[in-house]
Amino acid sequence: MADVFRVLAEPSRRSLLEALREGELPVKELVRRTHMSQPAVSKQLRILKDSGLVSLRVTGRHHLYSVQGRSLRQASEWLSYYEHFWREGLGRMDEALQREGGTRKRP
Repeated sequence: MADVFRVLAEPSRRSLLEALREGELPVKELVRRTHMSQPAVSKQLRILKDSGLVSLRVTGRHHLYSVQGRSLRQASEWLSYYEHFWREGLGRMDEALQREGGTRKRP
């Protein structure tokens, strides 16, 4: 799972995953949508594929990529454990802002 977070830390890889949210796409379309060079897209797709975040389907000369949810699900499940920490933090911040707003002098 640490690999998934390392892979997702790169903005260009997140951009490719975002483009693939709509479904399977060829490299040429990913180049167009992400405004990256073809070699850069191919390099990042190889890393995404090696980490299990995308899969490749070859049809003739076309290389079609799609998102693989299993690795993302594992990362999401791990992060969900910590969700209560930020919810509690937001609740405390809201309470503090309400207290501050009630004691603040208005101009």
